[in-house]
Amino acid sequence: MQHGLPLEIAMALPTFFIIGAAKTGTTSLYYYLNQHPQIQMSANKEPNFFSGPENGIPYPMGRVSRLEDYEKLFDPAISVRGEASVGYANHPRRQHVPERIKKLVPTAKFIYLVRDPIARTVSQYQHRVAAEGERRSLREALSDLSDPYSPCICPSLYASQFDLYMHHFPKERMLVIDQAELLTDRLSTLRQIFTFLSVDEGIDSLRFDEELNTSGEHRVYPSGYTRLRGPVARVPLRWIPPRTRRSLRRSVERILWPSVEPATLDDELRARLEELYVGEVERLRVLTGKTFPTWSI
Repeated sequence: MQHGLPLEIAMALPTFFIIGAAKTGTTSLYYYLNQHPQIQMSANKEPNFFSGPENGIPYPMGRVSRLEDYEKLFDPAISVRGEASVGYANHPRRQHVPERIKKLVPTAKFIYLVRDPIARTVSQYQHRVAAEGERRSLREALSDLSDPYSPCICPSLYASQFDLYMHHFPKERMLVIDQAELLTDRLSTLRQIFTFLSVDEGIDSLRFDEELNTSGEHRVYPSGYTRLRGPVARVPLRWIPPRTRRSLRRSVERILWPSVEPATLDDELRARLEELYVGEVERLRVLTGKTFPTWSI
């Protein structure tokens, strides 16, 4: 406490987090929430501040590691502030995240985007081909489904990730959203999120119709390009509207680099993934009361 204010307000820290999962639409949700006049999203979408040191696993987009730099991402004049680091639901690759958040933001709320875990796994693999130098086939990359550190597997273990937060925060501060809801019933889903965050639920925007980082945009980028696209590189281009910036970037990328070929998921690998994920999905349904009717499991 400082001068009678909660710590997260006195220090201009976030009041809520989009914790993942990767490849579920977190970039789009970050963008939608930033359109709300009562919400301020961090200047850097994915600061990874609470994910901890690299420990041998690099951050492709970098990491804000100093508290004073992290605070600068938020506007203390706006009471509802958020960020969206998908590494926050990536245990055991990133460990002790809920504990770190609880220490600095004990009253935090959390939005957890999820999707069909098999589809998410394949999408993560294609992202790794595009941005992280993965050159193995899907079958080769997923040859060991027992590896708890697999970057394609562990983010799809939704119930296990959810459990880690419930050990430190009350369940009512956790909102789980199916990506399918955000895609097919966006305005109603956003109003649910606005209500959860205690802001005006009646806000609408033409920008809610936009979708960011769709799978059709993946291209095979050269080494280091992902970091080049990060927040530091955007600073000199801030005078250009974000939508125009994205359009220009995509046009250049289509000329310079090939698109990612769709991954082939054969029946045998699909069956193995179903066996891996079925228990997690059943447990998530119990934990959330959601049926996830469009999922393949």
